Amino acid sequence: MDLEGGHNGRAEKNFLKMGKKSKKDEKKEKKPTVSTFAMFRYSNWLDRFYMLVGTMAAIVHGAALPLMMLVFGDMTDSFANAGIARNTSFINITNGSITNNATFIHLLEEEMTTYAYYYSGIGAGVLVAAYIQVSFWCLAAGRQILKIRKQFFHAIMRQEIGWFDVHDVGELNTRLTDDVSKINEGIGDKIGMFFQSIATFFIGFIVGFTRGWKLTLVILAISPVLGLSAAIWAKILSSFTDKELLAYAKAGAVAEEVLAAIRTVIAFGGQKKELERYNKNLEEAKRIGIKKAITANISIGAAFLLIYASYALAFWYGTSLVLSNEYSIGQVLTVFFSVLIGAFSIGQASPSIEAFANARGAAYEIFKIIDNKPSIDSYSKNGHKPDNIKGNLEFKNVHFSYPSRKEVKILKGLSLKVESGQTVALVGNSGCGKSTTVQLLQRLYDPDEGRISIDGQDIRTFNVRYLREIIGVVSQEPVLFSTTIAENIRYGRGNVTMDEIKKAVKEANAYDFIMKLPQKFDTLVGDRGAQLSGGQKQRIAIARALVRNPKILLLDEATSALDTESEAEVQAALDKAREGRTTIVIAHRLSTIRNADVIAGFEDGVIVEQGSHRELMKKEGVYFRLVNMQTSGNQIQSGEFDLELNNEKAAADMAPNGWKSHIFRNSTHKSLRNSRKYQKGLDVETEELDENVPSVSFLKVLKLNKTEWPYFVVGTVCAIANGALQPAFSIIFSEMIAVSLQTSLRSLTLIRSRAGLTTGSILE
Repeated sequence: MDLEGGHNGRAEKNFLKMGKKSKKDEKKEKKPTVSTFAMFRYSNWLDRFYMLVGTMAAIVHGAALPLMMLVFGDMTDSFANAGIARNTSFINITNGSITNNATFIHLLEEEMTTYAYYYSGIGAGVLVAAYIQVSFWCLAAGRQILKIRKQFFHAIMRQEIGWFDVHDVGELNTRLTDDVSKINEGIGDKIGMFFQSIATFFIGFIVGFTRGWKLTLVILAISPVLGLSAAIWAKILSSFTDKELLAYAKAGAVAEEVLAAIRTVIAFGGQKKELERYNKNLEEAKRIGIKKAITANISIGAAFLLIYASYALAFWYGTSLVLSNEYSIGQVLTVFFSVLIGAFSIGQASPSIEAFANARGAAYEIFKIIDNKPSIDSYSKNGHKPDNIKGNLEFKNVHFSYPSRKEVKILKGLSLKVESGQTVALVGNSGCGKSTTVQLLQRLYDPDEGRISIDGQDIRTFNVRYLREIIGVVSQEPVLFSTTIAENIRYGRGNVTMDEIKKAVKEANAYDFIMKLPQKFDTLVGDRGAQLSGGQKQRIAIARALVRNPKILLLDEATSALDTESEAEVQAALDKAREGRTTIVIAHRLSTIRNADVIAGFEDGVIVEQGSHRELMKKEGVYFRLVNMQTSGNQIQSGEFDLELNNEKAAADMAPNGWKSHIFRNSTHKSLRNSRKYQKGLDVETEELDENVPSVSFLKVLKLNKTEWPYFVVGTVCAIANGALQPAFSIIFSEMIAVSLQTSLRSLTLIRSRAGLTTGSILE
């Protein structure tokens, strides 16, 4: 167990280092990605149909805004003509008729009604197209993500234990949540938005070139600057957001670590130190947040400066075109806004491209795990399934080292025979290979060399699932799931009946205490069995192992973490469970192995002696030394003290929120008292807490920042000024149109006077 603890600790540190390294070297090392089409490997014909329709809707959606500029330009010309008509009347020099203001007003009403229909039609089309675009792409992505989640979790479940030794569980959990979410974001509505932006770009420039190629070329010269500024702004904002989230994540990790070990922190008076450590990370997050705010707002200001500078250039050149009678004011506005919208759409496509790139990187790791074929496949249907198993075991010259520590040999030529129905106890110092031997028998790993057989047949020829079904395992710290007692026992065999559960419980000496519980077999055990005492959890685990009626029973230090009273109860259950079964026992305490048929002494990865208790005591070898260490009290005092500390820490880690302040080595009486409270569930308790939290006024929140009042004042004034920017632009915009109308009026007055002279000469 010490080896496992050390390995987990190192794995955790290595994972943290790996996380830090990946952030620093992200720019230096290019992450592998999957191809574009491979992103949609889990799509079927219906998903592809959704994506196709969603893409078509996105193109329609993107084309709507530039096309609306055509209507806007024509409408502006109509308004301009109406303004001229209010001050002039025209003489038709062909027939001499006079067109008065009333006629123009009537025509204007008809034209405006037509434009209103156009706007309404475009708006309705955009509503439908946008809904189809987003919903169909999200629907297709959701269906694919569901398959990916299932396949990914299934792939994790089918991997051999050696694979988990070199893959941190925390990393896998992150991939299951964060990486899959990145894929969902990358193949969802972001792709629809990308096609929408591309459609806006092309349609905008097509409208611009068809309505006025000269002005389009001028605006085109500054369009890359506009698009690039939008893309750079989005990139900078995304970069600072990632850094800010990472800084807050570090602070959150510190808080989580401290709260999980709050007893230790308080015991050593480390509150001040931990507060300083937490505040240090918060200061880093604050510094990055300030940089983010300053940089983002400068970028926004620069972007708007470029936008309005482009307005100035376009309108200056457009005015010259109007004065030369090449363009109307409506044409200028149509060309300007169409091209400008098209240019900006490229910048707006940048987040979609970035999201898809992130999704490709995340998909590489996800698909790599899904495609990984384990050497020990518990889901495989291949392999031998004998009708009858006697339970004769043999380890022959077995060599083994863990995948994560290939350079360290654990077993160095292990040879051991166990007859059917025999109980063999494995003893030795920590790290000598006892637990490894048991794991190899379950085929959690395959030996590097040598052979392990059951009834003379190599276990590698057995079907993996069948092999594990004929083996029952009870470990030192049994893991119970947060469900009922009956369901926990049913994990041993899925199709077990209630009568079989009761039979297994009676064999495990657990029936009496279960029947005293308020809900009996339907009692919730809590997170990892937190509502049961150590002895109760162990007996539930024994019942779970016995319910499958195993031919081989493996007991890995099943009583070492229990007190004397609980040990006696569990030991009685184990003695009853061993009857008629081939049993391998790993134990430190003399009381659990004295009655074994054979005791095998381990040293440095091999068995150096075998025999009964009396025989090995006479040899004065490994077993003799271990017994003397126990009887002298050296190992008992140190070992049990360490166990108590480990158990307390494990209990604190396993306890659900709201229960960590309790003593977790509960007695049976205390478990009975707490079980009713836990039956309601932690979610209900959390909801009640949320409901009882009083609301806080906005003014009270502002008071928390009263020291920053100068920033609030300046920010408020600037916000008002910024809000007035668009209304001010609308005034300037209307003035610009008025100027163009005045120019047109002067031109028309000149035309009118010339027309009058011409008419007079004709009449004469």
